[in-house]
Formats: sequence, C-alpha cells, structure tokens
Amino acid sequence: MKQGEKERKKRKGFLAFLNYEKERQRQNGHISVANNYASAAHSFSRFLKTKNKTDVSFEKMTSLLVSDYEAWLQTCGLCRNTTSFYIRALQSVYHKAVRQSLTEDRQPFCGTYRGVARTIKRAIDASELCQLSTLDIRGALISSGNYESGRRLDNMQHQLEFARDIFIFCFCARGLTFVDLAHMRKSSISGSLLAYVRRKTKQRIEVQMEPMMQAVIDRYPSDTDYLLPILTKTDNMEAVYQQYRYALGRYNARLEMLGMMLGGLKLTSYVSRHSWASAARQQNVPLSIISQSMGHDSEKTTEIYLKSLECNVINKTNHDLLSHVFQNNV
Repeated sequence: MKQGEKERKKRKGFLAFLNYEKERQRQNGHISVANNYASAAHSFSRFLKTKNKTDVSFEKMTSLLVSDYEAWLQTCGLCRNTTSFYIRALQSVYHKAVRQSLTEDRQPFCGTYRGVARTIKRAIDASELCQLSTLDIRGALISSGNYESGRRLDNMQHQLEFARDIFIFCFCARGLTFVDLAHMRKSSISGSLLAYVRRKTKQRIEVQMEPMMQAVIDRYPSDTDYLLPILTKTDNMEAVYQQYRYALGRYNARLEMLGMMLGGLKLTSYVSRHSWASAARQQNVPLSIISQSMGHDSEKTTEIYLKSLECNVINKTNHDLLSHVFQNNV
C-alpha cells in the first residue's frame, strides 16, 4: 500500500475504514463477513451519535471508548453473545488496520468480553419426533381457525410439510445442518452414500442414505443442481447468501408453527442436530463416535450438545428417587 493511501485512510477514521473493509470483503465474495462488518458498522455508528460524533480517529480508539461502547450495547438490552459479536467484529477490523500500519496497536479491546457464552441446547426425544413425523398438519391448520380450504391453506400446508421433512432429513443424516443441506448438490449422492464437506469445519462427511432420506428427495424434486429446492440461485454469491438467509428465517418460522401445533415444542433449525446427538448418546454410542459422525472439530463441542441431556438424566434420577422415598407423592 502506498504511503499516500495510508495517510488518506488514517484521516478518514476508524468507522470509514470499517466500511471500506466491509465493501472489500463483499467484492471478494466473502458475503457473510461483509454482512457482519455491516452490522457492526451500523451499531458503532449509532453509538458514536450518542457522543455527537460521526467517526473517530484511530488515535482515539482507546480502551475507555470501547468500554463505553460495550456498556452502551448492554443498555440497549443485548445479550452477552451479541455484544461480544460486535466487539469481535470491530477488533478484527482494527487488527487489519494495525497490520496495514495505519495505526499502532493501542489494545483498545482489552477488558471487554469477546467470548462466546454457552447457550442452553434443546433436543426433542423419540416420542416427540414421532409426533412430529405423524402430525396432521392440514387438520391442525383448519382447527386453528385461520385457514379455510383453498389455495392459501394448500400453500401453508406444503410449506409446513416441507419444513418438517427437512427437519427429519437432517436428523436421519446424523444431525446435518441446514446450511449444509441448503447448499448441497445432487452430485453429493453417489450410490448409497451422501458425501459433503461441512461449511463450518471443512471436514468431509459420508452418510449412508436411508429410506426416509430418499423419500424426502423424491417428494421434492429440484429444478437446479441443488439436492433440494431450498435455494435456486447459483451465479451470484451475494444473491445466494441473501436467499439462504431468507430461507433459514422462513424455515425457523415454519418450525415454530409446527412446535406450537405439538403443544409448544421448541423447534429450530439446530434442534434436529442436538436431538440426533442426544438420541445417539442415549443408545450408549461413544462420545468420540458421535463427535466424528457430526463433523465436530473436538469432543468438547459435542459435550456442549449433550450437556442438557446429562442434566435431564440427573433430574429424572432425582424424580424417580423421590417417588420411591415418598411413595409417588411428589
């Protein structure tokens, strides 16, 4: 980078450099990173407005300012993981500026929380999974009183059935993630094997095709190279990413509706993954095999998935103990 360009970037300030990096990532096809930077830029810009500023120089990016920003995020009611997300995005861009010799490293992010707090994971058991698979969706829609027979009912029934089938497919495919299924191509299936590379860990996974998985594929033929008609765009990376984000939001919304039909079950795109891990553990499958099956990069990740299961086992043991001691009067 030429010295003149460095000086121009210095004068523009940190927020301007953040927006510059956002556009650079977008142009390089790193759409997810660009969107993360865009979210951080929007948040940091709002914070600066509270201090009557539109930008701040690199020299004034101090630990005190970043600490004030973290406190402001908390007053906005954001959870710890969300505040950490914004702080880490700003830190990433700041370190880029340091590496480009636009500023010296004043370590403005020291003292802020930049970790990822463990969240409670929810899995459904075998009986709940069976209830989902046999749910009379059309009947439940009509009973809700919001739908009468017609095109609107048919359309919602199709959307909910598709969401249910995706959920079951992911469970049968050893906890396949929605992002991996959405981007999966027909060429991923060779004979009786479904092979893919996890987008998150870059690990290659091979799954034996099961009849329930094939039934879903047969039920929803795709007009493109994608295995299932979740995505249709292939030529523009940003368009694909935006379509994926929309599909994920719609999928989770449909799962929420299905959960309500089943009495308030908490269903999300990750519940099928956690449910498979829990079911495997309950069948005494070794932790190492579960971890390898799911494409985790370490057994510690798998333990996070199974932590709620262990708590449930302990709670059930305690309940059974109390029932025995107090002769079922609990």
